[in-house]
Amino acid sequence: MDSNPPKGMRRFVSLHLKLLLLFTLLFTVVFALAYYWFYTFATNQAIRRIGEDLRDTLVGAAERIEGDELIALYETGQPNEAGFSDDPRYQEQIDWLDTVHNVEPRAWLYTYLRGDKPREMIFITDLFSRYDTEKAAGFREHYIADNAGPPFAGLEDTTLDLVPYTDKFGSWISGYTPIRNSEGEVVAALGIDFQADYIAQVQKAILDSMVMAFAITYIILFILVYLVSRFFTRPIVKLTSIAECIGDGDYQQDLTVLQKHRFPDEIDKLAEVFEIMVGKVQQREQNLKRQVEQLQLRIEIDDAKRQRDVKKIVETDMFADLQAKAEAIRNRRRQQLESSKTADKESTETKSDSPPAETQPGLTR
Repeated sequence: MDSNPPKGMRRFVSLHLKLLLLFTLLFTVVFALAYYWFYTFATNQAIRRIGEDLRDTLVGAAERIEGDELIALYETGQPNEAGFSDDPRYQEQIDWLDTVHNVEPRAWLYTYLRGDKPREMIFITDLFSRYDTEKAAGFREHYIADNAGPPFAGLEDTTLDLVPYTDKFGSWISGYTPIRNSEGEVVAALGIDFQADYIAQVQKAILDSMVMAFAITYIILFILVYLVSRFFTRPIVKLTSIAECIGDGDYQQDLTVLQKHRFPDEIDKLAEVFEIMVGKVQQREQNLKRQVEQLQLRIEIDDAKRQRDVKKIVETDMFADLQAKAEAIRNRRRQQLESSKTADKESTETKSDSPPAETQPGLTR
């Protein structure tokens, strides 16, 4: 069963429009892929760059923290009413963290150790206690982390968590590294929350620049595709118009306008073949017309000859004698029919006038 719609119900879409839509879709896909690749590449490069800065900051800061003094502070220090500590050792630790922060303003440092409960962290110092106490963890504050894997891994080796996360205080990536005592034993860890706003800035810059570049390039390419597709489809449109004229019987069409004299291509070859085809079709049509005219002439000649032959036969004495004999036969036949009808009528009338057999005189039962 043919599933194609009837020819009259098909919607005509020009080749020019098809090429325009095809290349527009192609450019859209290419630009989308290019944007996605560049966006991902730039984001990864920004994260890698921040990760390198974070690692350098972690290692440099941890080297100046005395593990023995930090643990002594944890074991013997006392928290104040604000939840931090007035112990001079606490202030010395915060001073060093603040020094690192002044060198790398994106870094916010704190120290901690593992608690007894699963995923439990116990904070010792937090630089936010000097800048914003609402963001700071208190001295000896216990905290159950949602994901304690990277912080606990930082108690064994330098660990970076480079997946940006966002909270109410900003966007961050984090790193952790162990703090050792004088005997080389790991007693605590240093954590740094690194402001990742730079990544968002890079992503926004890419988005803004790519949107503008995409819009300008897209418009330019759209215009170029429109002009190029129109240039390449113009000969086909012209050839279609010529074909319609030829279909209406107008064979006097100039196909040389479709032919290039310096750099011929498939359109030129098609025009040449089409011109040869038109010549052959025109020749066949002329031959067919001549054959039809000859056939009509032959029929007219045969008809005239037949009429002359009939006229010769009709004008002979023998034909006149045959006509007379045929007329006589028809007359006799007509008379016989009339006589037969008259006899039948008289017989019928006689039968109707005679009485019935049982009422005739002399007849007894």
